[in-house]
Amino acid sequence: MDDAASQQPSTEKLDTSSLRFEATVHPGRRALALEGVADLDLDRVPDPEGQLRLLLTAEDAATLVTRGYEVHLLDVLPVKRLDTSLVASEGAVLGWLEEQVKGIRRQQAS
Repeated sequence: MDDAASQQPSTEKLDTSSLRFEATVHPGRRALALEGVADLDLDRVPDPEGQLRLLLTAEDAATLVTRGYEVHLLDVLPVKRLDTSLVASEGAVLGWLEEQVKGIRRQQAS
């Protein structure tokens, strides 16, 4: 494969239904308030620079752009099942919580 061919974008059709996009959202040309994005109930991700960073579907991104926001796609993330070994049991969580609150006086229920 030559260098020119490797620099060309892929032309294969991508199924975006199993993907999420990491993106930042900006006010756009109409200088919209970013608070309006909260109405869409999207998944927010911490951003080191204090920007509004979200996980979006392709449909979410289209909705934001249609409403007048500017959307910068930063990364594409495949959707996959959560590794069950990462999920704590109820007993483990209660034990951890009890350890955290040990020594704090509790008001007795009446």
